[in-house]
Amino acid sequence: MKLDWKGRGDGMIAEKVLKECRVFSTLTGAELEKIASLAIEKQFEAGTVILEGKDFTEELIIVEDGKVALQMELPTSQPQTSRRTTVDLVTRYEMLGWPVTFGPFDYSFTAVCLTKTAVLAINGMKLRQMLRDNPHLEHEILSGFIKVLASRLYDTFQVLISERLLAY
Repeated sequence: MKLDWKGRGDGMIAEKVLKECRVFSTLTGAELEKIASLAIEKQFEAGTVILEGKDFTEELIIVEDGKVALQMELPTSQPQTSRRTTVDLVTRYEMLGWPVTFGPFDYSFTAVCLTKTAVLAINGMKLRQMLRDNPHLEHEILSGFIKVLASRLYDTFQVLISERLLAY
C-alpha cells in the first residue's frame, strides 16, 4: 500500500546526500548543485511501498536515512501464485529507481521501507535532459552507475557461489 510522503526542501542537504552517493561522488560542487535543484526530499513510514514492481517510475531515489528492501515476485509451486522475496537492501546514500536515467522506465523490483526512511527523489525527465545537454556530466554519472551496478552484480555472484558451495 502506498502512503503519502512529506516533502521538505533544503539544497544543502540534497548536495550532501548526492556527494555521499557513489554515483555522484566525483561531481564538482556546481554540478551537484545543478542536480540538487531537480530533487525533493521525501519521508516514508516503515512499511511504505516506494516503488511497485512493473510500475512506471519517473524518479531516481537516493536513501538519505533508513533501510529499503528490494523485493521480487517469485513463482511458487502452486499455479498462478507467487511470493515476494527480498533480494537486496538499500541503505544510506544508496540508490534505487536507476532505470529512469536511461530507460526503460518500468521498475522490476518492489521497494518497501523497512524503517522510517528519508530519501532524495530526483526528477528523471529533467535529469535525462540535463545529461543530454552536458556530455561531461552524462559521462561522470553513467560511469558512477556502472560502478554501482558492477558492485551489485559482484555481490550477487558471491551469494550464488556461497549457496552453491553449501549445496555440495
